[in-house]
Amino acid sequence: MHPDVPDLNLLMVHADDRAPVLPDGLPDRAAGEQSPGEQAPGDPGHFWDEGGDPNDLEAQRWGVIAPQGPEGDRLLALIQPLIALRREQQGGDEIKVYRVPPRMTQDEAMRWKKKEFDSGADLNIEVPRYQLLLGDLDQVPLALQQVQQSDGYVGRLAFADDDGYAAYVDKVLRYERRAAARAGEHARSLFFTVHDGTAATSVGHRALMGPGVEVVRKRQAAGQYPAREILELGDRVTPSPDELLQHAAAREPGVLFTLSHGEGAPRGGWRSHAEQRQRQGAMSFGREGHIMGDELRARAFMPGGVWFMLACYGGGNPSTSAYRHWLAALAAAGQFRGKADAVLAGLPAEGDRPFIAAVPKAALANPDGPLAFVGHIDLAWTYGFQELDAGATNRPAKFMAITRSLLKRDRCGVSLRELTRFFDQTNIELTALYDKEAEARARGVDFQVDAARQGHLWMLRQDL
Repeated sequence: MHPDVPDLNLLMVHADDRAPVLPDGLPDRAAGEQSPGEQAPGDPGHFWDEGGDPNDLEAQRWGVIAPQGPEGDRLLALIQPLIALRREQQGGDEIKVYRVPPRMTQDEAMRWKKKEFDSGADLNIEVPRYQLLLGDLDQVPLALQQVQQSDGYVGRLAFADDDGYAAYVDKVLRYERRAAARAGEHARSLFFTVHDGTAATSVGHRALMGPGVEVVRKRQAAGQYPAREILELGDRVTPSPDELLQHAAAREPGVLFTLSHGEGAPRGGWRSHAEQRQRQGAMSFGREGHIMGDELRARAFMPGGVWFMLACYGGGNPSTSAYRHWLAALAAAGQFRGKADAVLAGLPAEGDRPFIAAVPKAALANPDGPLAFVGHIDLAWTYGFQELDAGATNRPAKFMAITRSLLKRDRCGVSLRELTRFFDQTNIELTALYDKEAEARARGVDFQVDAARQGHLWMLRQDL
């Protein structure tokens, strides 16, 4: 790692002038100020047969988690053709449908899982590993998604109107009918970095995208990365939305991985919640503009492919940020001369309505758009690929493994396990540290807490 590049870099810009919210990042020592407390639950239990084919719906099962009440009934009616297809794919057995309230804490979500989803009273042969959450974050809570994803294959559909659900379901059915005919085809693998001259994107390219592309090209040459071609894109002088839109318009299968800033609040704050829902998380190209949801509704953009967007709020806005208490403590300590305040201004306030961002909603509702989108629902730091708990270590392969899995035509839930398994590993490390501390206190033995390592592991956990 270059000594002149800060360790904690944030992939977010102000929506008005697209200047980085943290142009110089935060010092490395900032992570050590975090006291994780109860943030690291133990290793999640796995209750499916890991020996079965993870892509086989008949073996793994598929289910739906929908809102309670009439709104859930309406959404379920909109996706009936998809439910019918999945029922056929799992041997004609009934699709399990679960109903949930709009708000849950993580503790409440864990209790719901134990009581309603898998009570342990019987063998869980019919419990669906694939789970489609139906509705926005204020209809099916994010806490439930995080709990279910600890050992399940979880996705979400959320659109602004009924037409979005109908268009997406039609697109899935269309592409699944073509799947058998195109089974032997290899897809394109696209990597796009917005080289806007900021510290965060510079670190992102040097630690993730550059070495990651080298890894996959080496594996492709060895016959271990099934891409028809690998393209590393992004003009290093004048980053332009047009370059990405041109390459993404090709009507051939592909997996797109982008690294950029996501747009956060303007310096004066959002004028309305409607404006925030429309603009937050847009893909920033610095002075050259941005890509917003409205621009992806009707143009070909990765048709039938998958888009992984690494940027702040690219996936959506939570009801409360996992980083709020940490950044507030830093600001109260006066350590960063207002830098933490700049980030806090863009975080959701108490009582704000959470939402999936406009970009994935528009891309997925587009008949000529991707079949899946992956993005952050909160801030996105460089921690996910630049681990600092044992010295600066770049780990691009954890993200490249996702693209390889998708190119092998694994289902997206399976592909994401390539990333969440690192989350599990980090949880185990944190739990072991807390256990050592608790054991020492119980024995009345002095124990020196490694606050820096705990802080780095906590940041890595949250970013993953």
